This record gives sequence, structure tokens and C-alpha cells, in this order.
Amino acid sequence: MYREQQGTGGAYLLLNATGKIGSQGSPDFNINVDAPLMHYSDLEANLQRDVAVLLPVKQSVAFMQELQSNSAWQQHVNGVLIDDTDPPNSYSTVGPFPLAEYAPYNDRDYVWNKAAGGNAYPSSTTWFPMPVYKLTRGRAIDAQQRAAYNAGQDPSGELYHASMKLTMTSYNSANSSDCITAGTCKPLGGYSVWSAIPPVPLDPRTDRRPIILVLAQIDSIDMFHDNVQGADAPLSGLIAMLGALSVLQSTLKTTGGAGSIYSRRVVFLALAGEPWGYMGSRRLLYEAYTGSNNTAGLDLSLIEKVVEIGQVGRLPAATSQTPTMELFAHSQQGAGFGDTTDIRTALTAAAQGESSAAEVSIQAASASNPGIPPSSLMSFLRYNRSIQGVVLAEFDTGFTNPYYASRSDNGSTINTKGIAAAAAVVAGALHRLAGGDPLQMKVNMTDLQNTVAGYVSCIAMPAPGFACPLATAIMVPEYIYNKATGERSYTPKHYIGVLQYIPPVQLPLSKSNMARFLWNVMAFDSSEGPQGASCDPYQNPCLAGQVCAGWRGNSDGRYMGQCLNSTVVYVPSYSTKLTCQNCEDFYGATWALSDAADTWNQQYNWPPDPVWAESDWPIGVPDLQLYLRESDKVQLAVLISGLLVTAVVTVASFTARTAFHKHHKSS
Repeated sequence: MYREQQGTGGAYLLLNATGKIGSQGSPDFNINVDAPLMHYSDLEANLQRDVAVLLPVKQSVAFMQELQSNSAWQQHVNGVLIDDTDPPNSYSTVGPFPLAEYAPYNDRDYVWNKAAGGNAYPSSTTWFPMPVYKLTRGRAIDAQQRAAYNAGQDPSGELYHASMKLTMTSYNSANSSDCITAGTCKPLGGYSVWSAIPPVPLDPRTDRRPIILVLAQIDSIDMFHDNVQGADAPLSGLIAMLGALSVLQSTLKTTGGAGSIYSRRVVFLALAGEPWGYMGSRRLLYEAYTGSNNTAGLDLSLIEKVVEIGQVGRLPAATSQTPTMELFAHSQQGAGFGDTTDIRTALTAAAQGESSAAEVSIQAASASNPGIPPSSLMSFLRYNRSIQGVVLAEFDTGFTNPYYASRSDNGSTINTKGIAAAAAVVAGALHRLAGGDPLQMKVNMTDLQNTVAGYVSCIAMPAPGFACPLATAIMVPEYIYNKATGERSYTPKHYIGVLQYIPPVQLPLSKSNMARFLWNVMAFDSSEGPQGASCDPYQNPCLAGQVCAGWRGNSDGRYMGQCLNSTVVYVPSYSTKLTCQNCEDFYGATWALSDAADTWNQQYNWPPDPVWAESDWPIGVPDLQLYLRESDKVQLAVLISGLLVTAVVTVASFTARTAFHKHHKSS
């Protein structure tokens, strides 16, 4: 009679500086929220009884809008179970202009995210006053059958119920400041990764080449963190960046290295936490401003050009009308903003020259756009608006991705050929802009497409995920063990997660699979010269100026890494309003609010830092059970029967005991 879903699927409680989003169940871990199951199609406007709603994702927007204004629903909808078995043609969990307050222009009503339409209550930024779950496919099909059964029953009769445990430790907190002070939550955070071609010397002051910065984002967002995928947005751009890096590495191996032929340094930066108020780029800029060791060699004053690779995974195939795939170059127009002619010229030349086999053309984005689309470039233009910055994307006037910022943006929706084409063009343009001879670069599209397909299988697909050969050759990936099936899951997680503590930043300890994968790939593909000695980062570290890449968690010779002449660096990503005491101690680390960055935030006119945090929760959460509950009459009858049986047994026991004592005395 019971069907259970444990350990996954909850819309967990998140808090920021002004409030909270997500959902929670009963504050008391020992009390489950329990209500009869009812399908959304059977809901009445004037709901009179408590229910748990089985909600098809296609109707979720309509439900959200009704819930905000319907007091009966607010009172009687005790839980929501999302059914994803029949996804809509278009679905997004964020608004029409995500993070509009960070834009370097005033048109904050522009619709970039067409999938959001006029949805005024995007689910990933909304607070639900009841527990909310996303059902696994098996549980969803089961729930459909149970809700259909309930629809034909008397409400006072036998019904299938949902019993929901989603206790959040921060239930009493009004905002992230409250829960951080109380110690009931952890700040959202992770690690960005950057590498440089050529590597930065031990003393960066001896080599002050201008910097071309190549950006891509790591994370996506959804109200259900367990299910974030982000294949097109942002992973297609990240994979294209890794592909471009691999092309440059192949070219530079035959030309003597970037140090001898490049007049500019090319820095590749994968940013963590961008959906959460551009957390990664904001933190990196602040650390560079304060002279942190994590940004040594990344002198902001040397950044001349920025190329951000955005959504490129859904490039439409060429047709007779458009014989090549089209990429659009977005730049910010207006007084004081950098002239991006050089970048666009290099992209076009590469598409027509050394990367012509990619069969892609570069188009200038429409002049009617208010400016650049939502992107990390916005952060760098806030620091220095004269930077020459371009966002390369598959769209012109608005996102073509119908599943932007939703769990439906999965690996099955992306086109690896298009990602490889973007990588080829970016590599050619970077080579030109850095001072390389275009004739030295030969792009083998077959090899590049295979490389891109490998990256897709590792970081954009649930299987093999980080069990892919590329990942297992350079690291020991963590996994989730399913006790019921005995299987290990290496599915990539593209929700940033939380920072419990911060051990020595440049060691692999406490880094996610994604961060370690990026660090190792970028270390190998940005290295110069031959590989050095075998190493591990703890007992047999490399010489200064080298990094230990490919270490697989053991000092046994088979698992040792290799010392490389490479610059590859982790940078923590978390709110600029937070500080951490005893931060290298897993158990002793404590987080607190700080005003140390306030002057810097004001100097560059940053919007208020949202200070995102995630509530803690007890072991055993989340838990969801679907079960058959007898009617009140049956339960009463069972209770009375039980009482009668108890009474009869008690009387019989008393009678037998009395008879025994009489017999014993007479004997």
C-alpha cells in the first residue's frame, strides 16, 4: 500500500537578504504533513478541504498564479507534487529578464527569456507555504493512478494520502542574515576555475601582457536542485570554451608555445554561482581588487577584451535559406563602452578562414536590442565599461532555448556539432587576437566534434556522467549510492551547492566533481613544455610555478598526477557580504555577515548583495509516502473493535488469573 520517495525531489528552503524561496514542511521533524491526494484538474476554486495537489508541470504556471490570489487554496493546499512525465513545449523557472538589475542599461522590461512569457511568479524565485516535491517518473505514474481513484470516492471514504516530511532547520528565519547568525543554514557557494595561455610567471610583474578574457558559466537554476541540468544554458558555452582551449593547445604544440608567439595572454574563466546574483564574477572581481592569491596574475587593469560564450547548444542546422549555422555577437553600445570591432572582425575572419569547416557565420546582434543579454560580461562592464566585450550566442533578439533555467534543459536537447562549430570559431578568433598567425592554425572538425562529444557525455548527460573515461583518467569522481538498487550514480550536479568550510583553496579537498574536472582539463590543455615528475598535491607536491594534474587520490604510482608548467587556479565563489572564521576547520568553521566589501560594492554601484543561503535539514529529509488510508468509519470501527478485543482479553485474563489463584489456595 505504501510507495516511498526518499532523499530527493524536495524544493528546499533558500534564503536571501530580503526573504526566502522554495518550500518547507512541518517544523517538527516528528510530524508529517498529511493530506488526501487530488489531481490539479479536480481542484475547485472554492476549495473546502485539505488536499495534496498532483500538479502536471504543464499547469504549474496557471496554478502558481491562482495560488497567489486564492485564499482558499492557500489555506487548504497542504502540499504540491509536481508531475514531469509530460513536459510542455516551453518551460522556464525564471522571469523574462533574469537578473535585470545587473544590466548596464535601463530597459529592465525587455523579454530576453521568451520561455517565461508573462509569468509573474517564476517558480525558482517564489516561496511556497507548503511542501513541494518533484516526483520521479515511477512515483508520478503511481500518483496519477491514485489521484484518479480518489476522484471517484466520497471525501470521507477510503482515500490515497500523501505523507510529506520536508522539515527545514531555518523555518523560523525571515532571511539569510537570521539563519546565518543562528547557524541553521549554509551560504551558497562553490569554486570558479581559471587558466592562462601562456602560463603566468612566478612574478607576474615580469610579464604584463594585455589579457583577453574568455568566459563561460558553470551552473544553472531550478526550484528542484537535485534535477538541475543546464545543458544549453550554460553548459554548451562551457563545453565550447573547453573545445576552443583544446584547439589552441593542439596548435601551440607545433609552434613553440604561446609564450613565444602571443603578444596577449588568453585567460579562460569558468564561473560558478552566476544565476545567484552573478556571485562568481562578483567575488572574483572583489578578490582581484583586494590582491587575493587566488587572482595573482589576473590583473584587472590588463583586461582588454572579454569574449563570453553563452548559449550555443541549440544552433539550428543549415538550410537552403541559411547555408551556414548562425552565431550572433552581442555587444553593449553607447557612450563609454568599448569598441568591439576587433573582436567581431576576428570572429568573422576565423569563420571564413581557418575555421571554415565549421560551416558557421557570425552576425551582429540586432541594433534594436537594448544591449547585451544576461551574462557575466555585465559584471566586468560594471568594473570597467571601456572593456571591449562580446557575448557569442545562438540567438539574436531573445533566447531560442525553450527550457532556459529549467530541469528540461537536458543533454538530449543540444547539438554537439553546433557546439564544436562555436569552439572552432572562438579558437580561431582568439589565436588572431592574441597575435598568432592564422596560417599556423588547422582545425580538424572531426577531432573537435569527438572532443566536444566527450565533454557532453561527462558533464551534460546523466550517464555516464563523471564515470566517463575522460573524467576517471584524471580524477576520482564522487558518486551517490542507491541502497535499493546497489547502483552508483555519477550524474553531474549543476546546482552550485553550499560551502560548509574553505580548506586550502588550491587543494582538491572539498571541491565538487565539476570543479575538479574543469581544473584538471584546463591544467592539461593550458600547459606548456613537457610533463614533469609524478606527484600528488599533499605528499609529493610540484615545484613552484607547476601544478599537479591528473592525481587520482592515491600515492600509488598508478594514480599519481603529473607536474605541469601551467597556471590553473580555483577561486571561491560566495557572497561578498560574508566572512568565515576558522574556515579551514570542517566542524569549527562559522560564517558571519561582514561590511568589509561595502566600500567596493558602492564604488562600482553593485546592486545589494543577495547573500544567498540554503537551510540545513535533518537526516531523513526529504521523505514522501503515498498510502491508502481507510475511511473515518472504518478507522472508527477498527478502533472500537480493537478496544473491544482489548477489553475481552483483559476480562478473560482477569478471570483466568482469579481462577488460578483460587485453585492454588485450595491446593
